[in-house]
Amino acid sequence: MVRLKTRRALLKTIGGTATAAGFVGTASGRQRTRHGKQNRGTRYAAFNVIELETEQVQKPGDPQAEAAARVIQEVRPDVLVVNELTNNLQQGKYTDRTNIDAFVENYLSVPQRDDLDGIDYEYTLQPKSNTGVLPEQDYDFNKDGTFGKRPGDAFGFGVYPGHYAFAIASKYPIDTSSVRSFQTFNWADMPGNLIPVAGEEGVVTDPEDDEIAIYLTEEDLDVYRLPSKTHIDIPFEVEGGTVHGLFAHPTPPGFDGVNNFNGRWNHDEVRFFADYVAGEDYIYDDSGVRGGLDDDASYVLMGDMNAGPGLGRDERPLHPAQEFLVDNDDFYTDRLPKSPGGAQRGLPTATRFGGDFEGVVEQIDYVLPSPDLSLRSSSVVWPSKNATKQNLGEDVSTASDHRLVWADIATHPGH
Repeated sequence: MVRLKTRRALLKTIGGTATAAGFVGTASGRQRTRHGKQNRGTRYAAFNVIELETEQVQKPGDPQAEAAARVIQEVRPDVLVVNELTNNLQQGKYTDRTNIDAFVENYLSVPQRDDLDGIDYEYTLQPKSNTGVLPEQDYDFNKDGTFGKRPGDAFGFGVYPGHYAFAIASKYPIDTSSVRSFQTFNWADMPGNLIPVAGEEGVVTDPEDDEIAIYLTEEDLDVYRLPSKTHIDIPFEVEGGTVHGLFAHPTPPGFDGVNNFNGRWNHDEVRFFADYVAGEDYIYDDSGVRGGLDDDASYVLMGDMNAGPGLGRDERPLHPAQEFLVDNDDFYTDRLPKSPGGAQRGLPTATRFGGDFEGVVEQIDYVLPSPDLSLRSSSVVWPSKNATKQNLGEDVSTASDHRLVWADIATHPGH
């Protein structure tokens, strides 16, 4: 990637020195002015509530949704992204209201414990997802010998359209006329992409009996999309100005065989928003508008990137999070959210526990501001094993194998 020199790089130090020190375990670390008014800025949060499906949120009473709502009500974010929330409109179920609206109405707006208050999110958005969406013609994307079959031949892994999607809830207005989605961006249109293409040196197309080899053919390249869900830029009208929320949920880098297909795919999905904030001109959105984000724009990257700095296991040889997020001057990463629970397990910045790798802790969920913004405080909601507020620990485990990540971010020190 050729990174443009922007004013954001010059503002990195300014953004850092404007922040308050310290990481807190829940929402208790709020700043107040001398008049008693909260002065925390805008609280942004990302929460992968693992595979939260339509039947769970459209009716009250689901234990996982209740636990997730309790965690969210503890933190009380102003802007929230929920990863792995099914897009029911694409799925074709309960189409009278979106799943994000149902989750807000049935769970978030209702106190989930006597000492908690409900949260009313006036503004919501549920973007379309590539998961489970098949091309108009049949392709064998996963090279298993069958054509046009979910989940492997969809644009993104899913057993039905809208599976593993995500949605956004906000207390602040969304400038809907300026939303830019990139759901249909073609992977092959990214310069210097890492697509394993049939016929290229080192790309296996005739694997051994016990191997998986996923790759794209020249015909596949014409239609294969980069976003496994979608990439979307949503401008919020917060106190002090407009902040662009950048949302994505790249494919997990694994389960893909000798060509490291999903690892390469994840690498380029993570890279996309690094290129976008750098203003790269190869980018185009679903409306055909070309170019990246304006140089003077403020933004916050949010969500499960399925990529963490320093992940060195054999099935994850690439390090896109290190290159495109942590070491990228276009994001402020000098202080990352931490938790007591992660620290007890050897990684204070961890946001995920267990899952497909028993006992493994990973930092793969992010809330990263542009360096011109003021980071006030941040945290991962993961109590220590001996925390006195034990019910919170039970809730985070019931809700997901991921932990909610939040950050208080102001547009400038006065807000």
